[in-house]
Amino acid sequence: MSFYKSKPWRSKRTKVLRRDNYECQECKRYGKNRTATTVHHCNPLEERPDLRLTTWNLLSLCGKCHDKMHDRVNDTLTDLGEYWREKVSPPLRNAEV
Repeated sequence: MSFYKSKPWRSKRTKVLRRDNYECQECKRYGKNRTATTVHHCNPLEERPDLRLTTWNLLSLCGKCHDKMHDRVNDTLTDLGEYWREKVSPPLRNAEV
């Protein structure tokens, strides 16, 4: 079964959308109010499967903004996607440096 069809993902997705009041967090940065329909993994699922259900790694976005997070040609994060990855990631503790 696909991760995105799993019960844990569907439940987490709903919680994250509710946390963000169903508002696109990227649009909100610019004073726009668009409905979020997608939950984005700031640290991509393929790179960090261990963070797949970690709340701080998930961001509510509209479809248009979600498309801006990914370079669909080479399957990497765009500069905007990298911005959000850095923004949400917790700082390293001294022992991890």
